[in-house]
Amino acid sequence: MTRLKVSIFGAGEMGRALAEVLSKSGKFSVHVIDRSEDALDRLRSMDLDVTLKSLGHSDDLRGLLLNQDVAVAAVPETATSDIAHAAANAKVHYLDFNCPNPKTRAILDDLSKHRAVFSGCGVSPGLIGNIACGLLDDVSNVSDLTIRVGAIPRYPTNRLGYGQIWNIDGLIDEYTRPSAAIRDGEPVLLSPLEGCERLSIDGVGYEEFVTSGGVEDLSIFSHAAPKNVTFKTIRYPGHLDYIRFLLDDLNLRHRRDMLRSLFYNGLPVVEEDQLLLVVTARGYRGRQPTERTCCHRFVPSSQLRPFNALISTATGYAATLLSMLSQGTIAPKGYVAHHRIDTNTLMSGPFLRPLLASLASV
Repeated sequence: MTRLKVSIFGAGEMGRALAEVLSKSGKFSVHVIDRSEDALDRLRSMDLDVTLKSLGHSDDLRGLLLNQDVAVAAVPETATSDIAHAAANAKVHYLDFNCPNPKTRAILDDLSKHRAVFSGCGVSPGLIGNIACGLLDDVSNVSDLTIRVGAIPRYPTNRLGYGQIWNIDGLIDEYTRPSAAIRDGEPVLLSPLEGCERLSIDGVGYEEFVTSGGVEDLSIFSHAAPKNVTFKTIRYPGHLDYIRFLLDDLNLRHRRDMLRSLFYNGLPVVEEDQLLLVVTARGYRGRQPTERTCCHRFVPSSQLRPFNALISTATGYAATLLSMLSQGTIAPKGYVAHHRIDTNTLMSGPFLRPLLASLASV
C-alpha cells in the first residue's frame, strides 16, 4: 500500500509527537518543517525515519507541499492560516488542532471542495467532542450536557496540584476568557472560573469549574439539540481558590506578563500526567429522567517518551484520523465530521488504545 505523504509544519511537542507516532507506524512518509534549528535538532535526536526541513523566511510554503498528500498545522493558532493557504494552493489534504478563525475558515471552505479538511483534531477541541456526540446518541431529549476535561499530574505535590503540562498562554486564556455554552437552546458566553462542583473518580476527589476554549463549535451538538451545554476543567481540590487569589486578589488578571512568568518559573514541568475526559448527559426516556456519564482516563505511553498523556492523546487522535483517510474510510474531500465517527472505533485503534487506563467508577 502506498504510504501517505504527510508534511508537519511545526517541530514543537505536538509536531514531534505526531512525527514519532506516524513514522513508527510504517504507514506514512513524514516531513517536518520548522524555522527553529533547535526544535529540529530535538527531533533529530529522536532518531526517527523522517525528513527534516529548515524553513527560511523567503521560502514558498506551497513549494514545500509539492508531491505531498497532507499538510498538518502543528503551529500556534496565529500561524494556522498561512499553512491553510499553502495547503489550498497546493491542493493537499489539511489537518490542524484549533478551531479555525474566520480568515482560516474562508481558506478551508475553498480547499474542502477538492480535499479532506480536518479541523480541531486534538483533545479539546477534538476527541472530547467525539465522546460527547457518542453519548448524545444514547440519550434522548437531552436537557443538560456537561463536558469536562482535565490534564493534571498523576502525583500532585504542590498546593495548586498542577504543573506545566501544556502551553502556558493557553492555560491563562482558559482561565480568563469567556466560555462558549448553550442555555435554553441559545448560544451564550459564561464567565470562567464559575460553577465549581465536586467530582469523584475511583475514590479520588476533584473539582470542576467553567473554563474557555474546550468546544468552541457548539454546532456539532445540533443533531441532539441539548437545551444546556457547559464546558468545565477538572483540577484537584483547592486549585480554583489559588487561581482566584492570583487573578483577583493580586490583580494578575491584568498583568499577564507577570502571571506568565510566575507560571513558567514556579510550576514544574510534568511528564507523568493523566488526562481525564468525563461527559454527562441528562435527559428523558419517555417520562423517566435519565442520566449517563462516560469517563476515559489516558496516561503516558512508555513507547512515546518523553511526551505526556495530553500530547500523546491529541496526536493519537490526529494519527487515527489520518490512518482512516489513508485506508479510504474517510472521504477524500469535504470537511470531515470527525465528531460523528464511532468512538469505540477510534479508541480501539493502535494509536489511542495503548494510552487508555482502566477506571472503576465515576
